[in-house]
Amino acid sequence: MGQHTDANVFGDVQSGGEHIPFANVYLEGTTIGTTTDGTGHYMLIDLPLGKHVLVAKSMGYKASRKEIIVESDKTIEVNFILDQEVMSLDQVVITGTKTFKRRTESPVIVHVLESKNIDAVQACNISEGLKFQPGLRVETDCQTCNYTQLRMNGLGGGYSQILINGRPIFSPLIGLYGMEQIPANMVDRIEVVRGGGSALYGSSAIGGTVNVITHLPDENDYSIGFTSHLINEQSVDNVLNANVTMVSKKRNAGAVLFVNRR
Repeated sequence: MGQHTDANVFGDVQSGGEHIPFANVYLEGTTIGTTTDGTGHYMLIDLPLGKHVLVAKSMGYKASRKEIIVESDKTIEVNFILDQEVMSLDQVVITGTKTFKRRTESPVIVHVLESKNIDAVQACNISEGLKFQPGLRVETDCQTCNYTQLRMNGLGGGYSQILINGRPIFSPLIGLYGMEQIPANMVDRIEVVRGGGSALYGSSAIGGTVNVITHLPDENDYSIGFTSHLINEQSVDNVLNANVTMVSKKRNAGAVLFVNRR
């Protein structure tokens, strides 16, 4: 049983005028500590009496230490201001070989199409966005059903593997029929690997692999967009898209909703 000293310490942890949630605050040399809540505040209760060093640290920030004197039946306020720490890491590619490898050592070239590039060409789905990737050809093969297929290295759509967040969710026929079903506003980036990779990505990755990375929720936000095109001064093409991201208070769960209507 710990001794009841009623000696408490409270305060907050900030950087650049903003509170830092889930930062570690502890007494140096002991096992006594806590983390700041979602608003960047903390509280330690029933601390051992005497002189101690209180430490606050968080990933991406330099640790800060303050000497405090803990007295019985007293509560003191100790606030921290942390400086950001620049962390330099080697650029790592895992899509090309599905293993940890430096980019300069990777034998596979990965082309990345960012969401801002997809927005710049006003693509409604990934079929329209992939038209601007080098080495790829998206062609319309049926004037009746208007389906398109993705050709990589001269092979038909059935020989291209389409992944969603690194997982082969769809059958090989998505290279023929499924690309129009993935709206562009749900895409964070598209990674393209040209060349055979059946041993890594599945039996359909003969011509190449397209990995569609969707948006991840990182804050409560929403966006709405509307685009209208006039084709040959006769037909009107209207596209409505909306995104909603939601994150729990503890930031351990989230959800993303996508709306696309054409």
